[in-house]
Amino acid sequence: MQFRIDNASGRPVYQQIMDQIKRDIAMGRLIKNEKLPTVRQLAGQIAINPNTIAKAYRQLEQQGIIVTKAGAGAFVANLDSSLSRSVRKKLISEELERIAVDAYHMQIDRQTLLEWFDNAVVKFNLPSKKG
Repeated sequence: MQFRIDNASGRPVYQQIMDQIKRDIAMGRLIKNEKLPTVRQLAGQIAINPNTIAKAYRQLEQQGIIVTKAGAGAFVANLDSSLSRSVRKKLISEELERIAVDAYHMQIDRQTLLEWFDNAVVKFNLPSKKG
């Protein structure tokens, strides 16, 4: 697992770490029950304060993306999602609103944004609505 931190990004480092872990899971690079690097290992690998890594892991755990086991470390969760539909909707809606605001300020039209979103959905092979 290779992390890249963009210090020029407006996105906080802990969120960049979260984004990369979520992306690796979505792309199948990380699978259910796979062990993640320890906070110390990852902090040393990317030369970031361990508290920043710990914050990313805590938030991922709160979102149900990873689970931590005392003395064993952090692992990719079973993503059959213990999160309620309303919590999932809130998390995704907040991200989509952030993207819509960014698109507005970058003068990206609705059709282009929808096209890009559709390409991302295809790239990650998201399933159609369940029954």
